[in-house]
Amino acid sequence: MSTAAELLALQSNIKKDPDGYKDEFLLQYRHYQALLEIFKLKPSKDSREFGEVVMFMAQVSRAYPKTMAGFAAEVAGLLDTHHQELDSTLRRTLVGALILMRNRAQVDAMTVLPLFFRLFRCQDKALRQQLFRHIVSDLKAANKKSRNERLNRAVQNFMYTVVSDENEAAAKRGLSVLTEMWRRHVWRDARTVNVISSAAFHKSPRVLLAVMKFFLGQDREEEDGSDKEDGGGDDDEDARPKGPSKEDVYAAYHKGTSSSKKKKQKKLKRVIEKVKKADRRKSAAGGGAESFAAIHLLHDPQAFAERLFGRLSGGGERFETRLAVMAVVSRIIGVHKLLVLNFYPYLQKYIAPHQRDVTQVLAALVQAVHDLVPPESLAPVLRQLVDQFVHDKARPEVMTVGLKTVRELVLRCPLVMEADLLTDLSQYKKFREKQVATAARSLIGAFRDINPEMLAKKDRGRGADMALKPRDYGDARVATRVDGAELLEAALAEGRTGSDGDEVDLGLDDTSSDDDDDGAGWQEVSEEEGGEGEEESDLESLSGEGEEGGSSDWEDVSEEGEEEAAGKGKGKGKAKAKAAAAGRKGKKGAPASDDDEEAEEGESGSDADLDGENEDEQDGSGSEDQEEESEEEDGGRRGKKGKREPARAKAEAKPDSIASLKRKLAEAKEKAASVKRAREEPGAEEGGEAGAGRPAGVPIEAERFLTQEDFDRIKRLKQKSLVEAALAKAGVTSAASKAKKQRALEAAEEEATEALALQERLTSIGESKVHAADLMGKHKARKDKEARLASVLEGREGREKFGARSSLKKKKTAGLSEREKQRRKAMPMAARVQQIRRRNAAARGKKMGKNFKGHVRG
Repeated sequence: MSTAAELLALQSNIKKDPDGYKDEFLLQYRHYQALLEIFKLKPSKDSREFGEVVMFMAQVSRAYPKTMAGFAAEVAGLLDTHHQELDSTLRRTLVGALILMRNRAQVDAMTVLPLFFRLFRCQDKALRQQLFRHIVSDLKAANKKSRNERLNRAVQNFMYTVVSDENEAAAKRGLSVLTEMWRRHVWRDARTVNVISSAAFHKSPRVLLAVMKFFLGQDREEEDGSDKEDGGGDDDEDARPKGPSKEDVYAAYHKGTSSSKKKKQKKLKRVIEKVKKADRRKSAAGGGAESFAAIHLLHDPQAFAERLFGRLSGGGERFETRLAVMAVVSRIIGVHKLLVLNFYPYLQKYIAPHQRDVTQVLAALVQAVHDLVPPESLAPVLRQLVDQFVHDKARPEVMTVGLKTVRELVLRCPLVMEADLLTDLSQYKKFREKQVATAARSLIGAFRDINPEMLAKKDRGRGADMALKPRDYGDARVATRVDGAELLEAALAEGRTGSDGDEVDLGLDDTSSDDDDDGAGWQEVSEEEGGEGEEESDLESLSGEGEEGGSSDWEDVSEEGEEEAAGKGKGKGKAKAKAAAAGRKGKKGAPASDDDEEAEEGESGSDADLDGENEDEQDGSGSEDQEEESEEEDGGRRGKKGKREPARAKAEAKPDSIASLKRKLAEAKEKAASVKRAREEPGAEEGGEAGAGRPAGVPIEAERFLTQEDFDRIKRLKQKSLVEAALAKAGVTSAASKAKKQRALEAAEEEATEALALQERLTSIGESKVHAADLMGKHKARKDKEARLASVLEGREGREKFGARSSLKKKKTAGLSEREKQRRKAMPMAARVQQIRRRNAAARGKKMGKNFKGHVRG
């Protein structure tokens, strides 16, 4: 019989020299076999020596693989057969021996993992924790370098039997292993989610609640991640550990003594390792299929939701469990757009203000609504919601919850709302309670965006788009193209390659003057007359080819004016000379006086007047002199255009400006992309549009992959189209002032941003989770009488001088009065008795009255 110390010494020697201590090992091996036979006779007996020998054999088994080939199977069989009756200490020792051999890769994983999952049935908390930690770490180590799909598939298939085990503790521990592997980003596939979902039909309510918490918890993690993305980098920087700075690295190697340097270097290594670990976790939780929420990965969500609702409607569960099941079923219905029509009447019986956690029930109701649910199925639920929550006798908090819930319902299914009901609910916009009025106005605002025709005329707002209507039930619009790709095609066809052309230009640049509006108006007329030549000049000015294009246009127009004026009368020659002089002055860039500008504006008039005069002259109503005058006026107009256009072209075509550099860079990128596409597809340009590099009728998304830059530009183009529509609705013209244009542009941009945000929200509203707190208003809590009295007294502090005069008179500031002194004066007993008699007699007289003559005696 060897002691523990002797076994440890022999173990150390065997590891150093296995061949030299083989005889001692064989002696201990025969001792182990003898103890094993004795143990089998009475397994429940505490055998401390047997446990020590087993652990010794596990430690040295790697040195003698042939002799110890069946050792692991013997220990596993012993645990599998007698795990319920074994002593707890010996059982943990045997499990530790198997874990040691598994960590050394002496035992296959699928040999011991089924046994470990069966050992979860033992009523031993320490053993269950030991097994749980080993299983998780073992599977994580197996998938550290690369995914071990063979092992993962085998273990996950076996987990179906584990989570369906009749023993509640074993099933719950198996479920804990699965959720922990999901949380650590080791198993992030659909197979894991479906194994977890199968545990929802376990007979134990605790296992069911654990599954529901898993699905709800993954929703919270997804929302936390989206909030961090929306909130910017501040939250992300706080969550991610900061790496060492240059000063820290320098101090660790160049400052202090040798001992302090070693401490700093160790601390530096720990910080660097912590940052690397955080980066590995972040990369493991990155994009791809692994970033989906667990609900998205269900194989058959319709069958899962129906079975889960069947268990919910069967009853027998606690209210907390039912509430969690409601939330999960509603999320599955909303995300996958399922039809479980019996779910809405089931929730209807919980819709009451006095119901416990009614806001969570209403949140589940809202999540389960989508556009494919028949309005007839939702109409009774909406009616009960309005009848129970929105009426004059209800508390303001209850009314706020009801109105907000109605708004969320109609955003997901607009067809459920009726015109009469909407009119009644809109009347609460002037309710005395602010939160109720705000909720009613938010409902009105929602219908302004989805169906303004149902609102009263006074509630539609200014410039309501009456064409907005929800689609009929079952009317699905199948997208044949990428949303907004036609805007990108139009921008490329017009030659707008940079981001400058994606913004609305109202002539608000500092380089342009207030008179540019008139020039812009004349430019439209001249483009109609000029035709293709003007379009080419505009394209040249957009491409930023310098000042020569603009100045040459002015010179050509002025020469035309001189040729037209040749051969005319002297009076007409004077008018032409005046116009030519003005043109030369504009060409040289000399400043003109205010009188000259006013004269030019008076001569020019408006575009509409010019059109009208030209039409009259073409009809023959005027004489030849009038025709000559109109030609001269046209020449003067062209001269004015020539004076103003080069200024804008010069401002836009500065070679050193950022806009010019951006434009040139975008053009170079577009040319390089077109050349690359032409090389890849030699026949692409044949039969295509001029300059498009694409066959006619072929969409741009069918020709090439759209990059992130393309999608960003599509977003900008959508914004621009909405801004232009808003400006056209507001009636902003070129004759408006700069301030008016600026205000209109800001309002249009804000309206376009809100419209895009609403469109994005309505697109993904079915997948968004509804929080119960969002359905409640911010009402002040009512105080009881004691709290109100304390508040009143607190407000009176320091305001004694503003009190009533009577209270000030009663308050004594000096000594006692004479009457009080007489009362307190010490009197003889006889005098005191006489005073009491007089007082009593006076009291009796008051009770009897004035006309009392005494009692009548007969």
